[in-house]
Amino acid sequence: MHTVLILTSFFGFLWKSTFGQTNYPVLPEADYSVYTAVANDFSKCSDIQYAYRQGNLLFVKSTTEEKSKYGFQFNFVKAEEQLSFLTRPQATFYKEPSWKTFIASVDTNQFIKYEISHPLELRCRKNEMWSPKMQDYYFSKENHLNRGFYTLRNDYKNFGDIISFSKVAYSTDRQKALCYYSERSDGKAGAGYLVFLEKKEDTWTVVGAATLWMS
Repeated sequence: MHTVLILTSFFGFLWKSTFGQTNYPVLPEADYSVYTAVANDFSKCSDIQYAYRQGNLLFVKSTTEEKSKYGFQFNFVKAEEQLSFLTRPQATFYKEPSWKTFIASVDTNQFIKYEISHPLELRCRKNEMWSPKMQDYYFSKENHLNRGFYTLRNDYKNFGDIISFSKVAYSTDRQKALCYYSERSDGKAGAGYLVFLEKKEDTWTVVGAATLWMS
């Protein structure tokens, strides 16, 4: 009984606010390899048209994104219908039986907030963590008008984007995965995607992306 009480207190501690800051469950280490594949793919390191991005700084939000009305919004039950106009015309992966089964099985309740505790190992871009304290400093109600992206760019000359991820959803065989990904470089420049990946030769590869919003 004593052990149970200790464990209950411990897990309760993980979820409660401490010194005014909420504690979230720690992100599984496996998700970082998916995030790395996504960030590398969107950075387009090998594309000469995007050479200007190399070395630019990405800030990674320190908590995962929840499914929401204004950002990460997708109906997994009606996935094929939505993906037919949210993805590029040549994208057909989502019509394959294994993908249809996986996408339809995704439980949206798993997209809760997790703590992303460390940066990613990217090929051509630097990255650092974007903390709630930084969010407040630049974009709180009191600060966003006199700081915002203008001050952020002055403080970090190599600033590229603030990016965020949702918790990763995996197929039962762990060979397929999907997550929400967003990037914002300015108040009027950003986009959010649902990204689909397959494991090929033990490496995650992006096979498609659905654009959920763009500004």
